[in-house]
Amino acid sequence: MDKLKIGLVLGGGGARGLAHVGVLKVLQENDIKIDIITGTSIGALVGALYAQNPDAKWVENRVDTFINSEKFKQAGKNYFRHQRNFEPEHLLQQLTRELKKRVVINLAAHRKSLMKGERLQLAVHELIREGKIEDTKIPFACSAADLRSGETVDFKEGDIREAITASAAIPGFIPPVAKNGHLLVDGSVCNNFPVAAAYSLGADIIIAVNVSLHLDPNVQLDNVIDIIIRSNSVSTHHINKHLLANVDCIISPDTGDIHWSEFDRYDQLLKKGIEATKKEIKPLRMMLKKRNSLVGRSKYSILNKVKQMLT
Repeated sequence: MDKLKIGLVLGGGGARGLAHVGVLKVLQENDIKIDIITGTSIGALVGALYAQNPDAKWVENRVDTFINSEKFKQAGKNYFRHQRNFEPEHLLQQLTRELKKRVVINLAAHRKSLMKGERLQLAVHELIREGKIEDTKIPFACSAADLRSGETVDFKEGDIREAITASAAIPGFIPPVAKNGHLLVDGSVCNNFPVAAAYSLGADIIIAVNVSLHLDPNVQLDNVIDIIIRSNSVSTHHINKHLLANVDCIISPDTGDIHWSEFDRYDQLLKKGIEATKKEIKPLRMMLKKRNSLVGRSKYSILNKVKQMLT
């Protein structure tokens, strides 16, 4: 009986997904070989980068070079960062802010996105080599959400850059990708963790990396916008719990309240990914040793078939 195959599933989370690089680094340093990799959004980007060239140190340096490049800086890397500090308001300042809100609302009614997508295209074309998904060195898949059918679309073959662009098209910020009758946006809308895709590619054991924001019980809900955003966060939280119910190991880097656009915090996020993975290495090793024993492989083969039926 062959050794069980390990699938690595990388979730979405914008800049917080840079912690995935730290995860890959520690897994490789501990000789935990990844046989299959799937991802959504930033997880798709990092996963594809590693699938094309399975060298974590190379991935770390490649991402660092890109994040600090003039091309990326000029693409407006801090454009959507949260403004946490405000000047004391007087009447004119308050009026100006309200007028800006009305302009944004009017703009949103006539456009499909607030950004044109150049920044995402730049990242995909700078980091990912042109080619097909089926030609990666590690079997790879990524997911997107179809706005028309409401279903998940898993990319297991075809143009790898096009697939990642669809998987990372944040609704409202980046234009949807039209392909084969689908209107595709960020996979995290309905499938932030492509677990089923990993199983379908032959994975027996699933390691998932979760960089989603935690639900803060002390969050302030003082207006309509905050309430709508919180409601969506609660829904996403429960969907994620369901998706992660059938994985064998969850690595959750403590990314705190880092906003999805704060890519300049790469060093910090890399460190968080490293720290979180080191905490899981010992139990992960024990689990892999047990599962790869003759008895373990026989039992797990049956269990895995049941899991595939349930996902």
